Amino acid sequence: MFNVLEQLFAPGRKHTDDELRRLELTREDLGDTDPARGPIDLASGTVTVRVPPRTPAPEA
Repeated sequence: MFNVLEQLFAPGRKHTDDELRRLELTREDLGDTDPARGPIDLASGTVTVRVPPRTPAPEA
């Protein structure tokens, strides 16, 4: 973990290490930042909801 001197002279170091560990687990989808193509358009205040087509239940 952290030694006493590191905790005394660099208290923000723990937060930096925690943030680096968190970023390792965070996934960023590239190409999803275009507001006109996503399901939520913040500029116009609209949300697009696509309902999948219903498939008929198999007859038993």
